[in-house]
Amino acid sequence: MNNLSVTKSNYLIDASYKLNAQAQKLVLACLSKVDPRADIPKEISITAQEYSELTGINIKNAHRELYKASDALWKAEITLLNGNERIEIRWIQKRISKIKGEGKITLTWSEDVVKYICQLKSRFTTYKLRHIAELQSAHSIRLYELLMKFNSTGERVIYLDDFKSALGIADKYPQFKELNKFVIKKAVEELNQRSDLIIKYETIKKGRAVVALGFEFKQNKQMKLDV
Repeated sequence: MNNLSVTKSNYLIDASYKLNAQAQKLVLACLSKVDPRADIPKEISITAQEYSELTGINIKNAHRELYKASDALWKAEITLLNGNERIEIRWIQKRISKIKGEGKITLTWSEDVVKYICQLKSRFTTYKLRHIAELQSAHSIRLYELLMKFNSTGERVIYLDDFKSALGIADKYPQFKELNKFVIKKAVEELNQRSDLIIKYETIKKGRAVVALGFEFKQNKQMKLDV
């Protein structure tokens, strides 16, 4: 697996959006191809072969999954919070161009997203793309990013409402028991099995109600292949 890094604005890390795993991997694969210290090109092309190599998707399925990811990304929105301001933007400016004969797509970032992913100087998170390549769940990928923002401390407390918003499920799982069973536990289990992190978490209560999650995590030395 490659050793490319993804660098992403912390505004996007904490933003609210819902993308399936394939579409998230398409965004991350595209981000891994650019230098965050330079101007981000408005258009980025990626082939099915690259998509397969960068994300761990079987080459036999790469063409189909790349096109499906493209369609999902076109429909997706991002909700950003900047202080008290709520901003809704799109990932891409227009429907992705599919060059079927070549098994290739060309993506055009929206003007708003470019502001958040280009020329990052201070508020950003970087991680190795291969560390999320084997993840199958969109929730697992988002949780990985939320934790890696605090990689320097290995700890993060996140309010339950903020957690659900970041995963794009603010209107789902009103009961914590369901959220824990179908989202949190499954995401943590997959990350422990398939990523470079070892994660533990606990609930933080106000009275009887769970209001936040406390995560502790460290890198799995057996899976840490880079220096």
